[in-house]
Amino acid sequence: MSQQPSTVKVFDTWVEGKNGTIHFDVMTTDEGTALRLAKEYLISLGEEGAILTTEECQYCHSEPLAFFSQDQQAAFASHGGFILPLPS
Repeated sequence: MSQQPSTVKVFDTWVEGKNGTIHFDVMTTDEGTALRLAKEYLISLGEEGAILTTEECQYCHSEPLAFFSQDQQAAFASHGGFILPLPS
């Protein structure tokens, strides 16, 4: 079994939704997973038509996984990452 990484990559995401800008960070290990998780999140918000590319979801920096809650770390382990909603 592979060990969970000690850091996560932060993908800063800005998307134009039906009612304005949606801002969130995707915490994961790679761009492909970031785009998948971002798309799933947008669908959960009813924004399945929002444009999402690497222009809207860009790698920003890395953070220690230990900075995040146990629930967030569990989501990282089971889903490959998690979303941090942010103010627009």
